[in-house]
Amino acid sequence: MGIYEKGFERPSPIQEESILIALTGSDILARAKNGTGKTTAFCIPALERIEQDNNVIQVVILVPTRELALQTSQVCKELGKHLQIQVMVTTGGTSLKDDIMRLYQPVHLLVGTPGRILDLARKGVCILENCLNIQSLNH
Repeated sequence: MGIYEKGFERPSPIQEESILIALTGSDILARAKNGTGKTTAFCIPALERIEQDNNVIQVVILVPTRELALQTSQVCKELGKHLQIQVMVTTGGTSLKDDIMRLYQPVHLLVGTPGRILDLARKGVCILENCLNIQSLNH
C-alpha cells in the first residue's frame, strides 16, 4: 500500500534491477542519477525482510550525512506506513539522550550516520546483533 500511495505504478530501471537481488540478501553496488529511485530501491527490500513481531533492530541503513539520514528515514516511514514497523533516525548534532530514550522503545529499522550509531552501540543501548546486512553509500 505504501508503495502505491507514493505514486509508484511500476519500478524504475534501478529498482527493477536491484530489488529482487536485494531480497535474496545479495550485495549490490549500483549507480544511478538523482531522482531515479535509488533510496526506494533499497528501502523496499529492507522493509520486506523485517519481522514485525520481533521488536529488535533488524535493519541498519548507514548514510554519510544528517540530511540523507532524514530523507532515507522519511522514505522508509512512507513506504512502511501500513506495516507495524518502527523506524528511527539518529545522527550526530542531535540529542544523544533523546536517542537513548527512543531505543528503549521498539525499533525495527535504524537509519543514521556511522559515528552516532557506533556511539550508541558502544554505550550498549543500540543492540545490532539481529541486523540484516544492508548498507547505503548513497550520496
